Amino acid sequence: MIAFLLPLSINLLAAVPLQSGRVVAVEDGHVLQVRLANLNRRVRLACVDAPDQSQQPWAQQSRAALAAELPVGTAVTVELRARDVYGRIVGIVRRGGFDVAPEMLKTGMLFVHDGYLGRCDDLPYAAAETTAKELNVGVWNEPGGIKRPWDLRLERNKSNQEP
Repeated sequence: MIAFLLPLSINLLAAVPLQSGRVVAVEDGHVLQVRLANLNRRVRLACVDAPDQSQQPWAQQSRAALAAELPVGTAVTVELRARDVYGRIVGIVRRGGFDVAPEMLKTGMLFVHDGYLGRCDDLPYAAAETTAKELNVGVWNEPGGIKRPWDLRLERNKSNQEP
């Protein structure tokens, strides 16, 4: 019976573009767990990326900023955009009707990353990131910004494949 209900709930979740829930945990600067449809779901913020865990202190600052914005128990709405290869929901997370990503981008806690699943041109994220660059805050406190986390992962993957 449980095996039957789980696929049904996943299909139901995928069919509904907006889901309301509560924050259960913050994993890093762009991934959190949200209780949706009576199940804990990993949710990745759409169209952004956070510093990699190896990029300290920025990774910890990014995680702390998201945890401050969305403390455990906070009511949120998730606009479902996609599901990634890790089974995470990729979506826009709103608190009180406001998308949490632009403020984190303005403070340099995230990077715009439109290369990660789905359409991003309908979001004001680039302008928010430009604000952080102009103010030299967060990841932009370093000249040109710190290494992009997707580039870091690509380099790490390449080095793992070479003999």
